[in-house]
Amino acid sequence: MKFVHWFVIAMLFSACAQVRQPEGGPKDTTPPQLLSAEPVNGSTNFTARRIVLHFDERITLTKVRERLLISPPLSEAPQVSISGGKDVVIDLRAPLQPERTYTFNIGEVVSDLSENNPAQGLTYVISTGGHLDSLFVSGQVVNASTEKPQADVLVLLQTATDTGDVRSAPPQWFTRSDAQGRFTVANLPAGAKRIYALRDRNGNYRYDLPNEEVAFQAETVEPGADKSVHLRLFAAQSPTQFVSLAKVLPERGWQLAMARPAGKLELRALDRQGGILQWWPEWNAVRDTVVFWPSDTTLLAGARFALLENGIDFDTLVYRPSVPMPFNLSLVAGEDEAGAPYLRSSRPVKEWAAEKATLNMDSVGVPLSATVDSVQRRVVHLPASAAGKGASLELFPGAVTAEMGGTNDTTKLRLGQVDPKTLGKLTVELKPDSGVILQGPFILQLRTAADRVLREALVDSLPATIPWERLPAGSMCLRLVEDHNGDGRWTTGAFSPPKQPEQVRNLMDPVVVRAGWSVETVWVLGVQP
Repeated sequence: MKFVHWFVIAMLFSACAQVRQPEGGPKDTTPPQLLSAEPVNGSTNFTARRIVLHFDERITLTKVRERLLISPPLSEAPQVSISGGKDVVIDLRAPLQPERTYTFNIGEVVSDLSENNPAQGLTYVISTGGHLDSLFVSGQVVNASTEKPQADVLVLLQTATDTGDVRSAPPQWFTRSDAQGRFTVANLPAGAKRIYALRDRNGNYRYDLPNEEVAFQAETVEPGADKSVHLRLFAAQSPTQFVSLAKVLPERGWQLAMARPAGKLELRALDRQGGILQWWPEWNAVRDTVVFWPSDTTLLAGARFALLENGIDFDTLVYRPSVPMPFNLSLVAGEDEAGAPYLRSSRPVKEWAAEKATLNMDSVGVPLSATVDSVQRRVVHLPASAAGKGASLELFPGAVTAEMGGTNDTTKLRLGQVDPKTLGKLTVELKPDSGVILQGPFILQLRTAADRVLREALVDSLPATIPWERLPAGSMCLRLVEDHNGDGRWTTGAFSPPKQPEQVRNLMDPVVVRAGWSVETVWVLGVQP
């Protein structure tokens, strides 16, 4: 009994010592609230060297150096700390300019300690003069190639009479765009301003790196004017061509990513002796990435090549495979936009042996002839008879031989997998709004929900009607590129000499393609912001 008595006491003490999560009460979703400030928010004739902000709960600071935005900027960042758990102390370490209004954007810096809710939108404003400037400029920053909103981008303003620009001079006022790309630069004085947007990679508030994105407006803005500013952010094309990435693929294609869309590229051997080596280029849609396929891989590893663009030598590359090439090539079946069947090989095809391929239609095998595409060397075109529902293709070893060696293993493929009853038709009618004149040519794109281009059409002028058949059912988007230089792709802008990127438009409402239906969409094109 004595043992039981002490065991019960031990269990009681153990239960008392357990740490449990406090229960009850809803989760705190309210950000910290500013109760008061010293000097008071909105002070004029400001001369203090210290600012103290009193909050209603315990707080924490996050990424002060990155997120504390002071406009106009100070020559030296202030010292920011927490006092007593609820107060933010800002010690100024640089003098303020006379007769200026300063805005301290602190909302992304201060969060409550319990749930880390940021005090979004919170600002502290003072003036070293006798009044607070109260004008503003607002608008939105979007990606120039997609028109999608861009978050966390600097928006910079300078007085129109300044001799410098965003490349050489710091901004006099600035802010950051929010999650919807929207911005407001507040507490501005009157007078014309130049405005820019900048994806600042090195944090110096200047456009001085080749990988930074920028936007500008040719005309100045007037603070207080009832007009939203639309800034289209773009990455300028590199002034020089170079290879940004070179990689030998497992199937021995040489993938080269270029700094900008390329002209005619050629590879010239520098130390290869004997034999004939050919290269077949396979480009992406915008011609900034190419895969060169070799006709022969013998003694290719470690070989040096000069890369030429339009006949001019600009780089030297070494062919370096990293993994062994697979013994057999692989094949997949597909259908083009017109429903014609084809095979795509993992390597450029040299020969097709019809006697080693059998087409099975309703369990009856027949020989199959095919044609290797003379341009797309990895594509083998099949006859239309192979597109029948329920058709299958059996390839025996040696049916397909690659240019650089290797053949297929025994392969069975289903053909005609797409049932025409599951496909739909879409007709798009493009026409300008009354009084709007749009100069072509244009590129109309049908894009999937994942923003992949499903179909594309070149349009010389408006109005125009574009029919697309054999489309998969689903919700899709329409995008129109004003292809002013007629190169068949979207072209970026330049800062100097100033050139805006080509205009892109997105139809606001999605188009829904229905199986077995013919859908018509009329897109009336108005004035862009």
